[in-house]
Amino acid sequence: MGLFDKLTGKAKEAEAKAAEEAKAAEAKAAELKEAAEKAAKEKAEAYEKRMAAVKEQQEVKVAEAKKAAEEEAAAVAKAAEEKAKELKLAEEKKIAEAKKAANEAFKLVVDGKWGPATIKATQHILGCKEDGILGPETIKAIQKKVGADPDGDWGTQTSKAIQKFLGVTVDGVAGPETFKAWQKWVNKELGF
Repeated sequence: MGLFDKLTGKAKEAEAKAAEEAKAAEAKAAELKEAAEKAAKEKAEAYEKRMAAVKEQQEVKVAEAKKAAEEEAAAVAKAAEEKAKELKLAEEKKIAEAKKAANEAFKLVVDGKWGPATIKATQHILGCKEDGILGPETIKAIQKKVGADPDGDWGTQTSKAIQKFLGVTVDGVAGPETFKAWQKWVNKELGF
């Protein structure tokens, strides 16, 4: 083999080797590129996963805070409602006591007698002139209260309506039983 052939052979060998090295370098570059892309993808997925976990934690915290706020608001509302009930009961008690004190003079002895004291207490409750006299104005007020025809005359129908109103024997004759029941009703209306 001649020198030219040797040189040409070595050049071809060097060219082949360079081509092989270039191919290996290209393969290595592709491999590195693929590894870099894989690493970048894994890093992005890890970031997304971390962000999803952070978001989930935030949503849990927001839900817990919302629930705590709702529970606190409900507790405050319940406490306010209880306080309002207490105040209302206290006010109602004061009103009842004041009514009772104001009505002390009208409190009746339940004796079944239809006298001036019973008439005056009845007039007080029904808003009539408090004179202790059973006149047409008082009879009409009683008739309206018990659901009788308000004509101002006390007859059998008025007695029956009163008895029905009081839940006693309905016989149309207003006697001690009816008057005792009426006195008890008056006392109850007065707050006793």
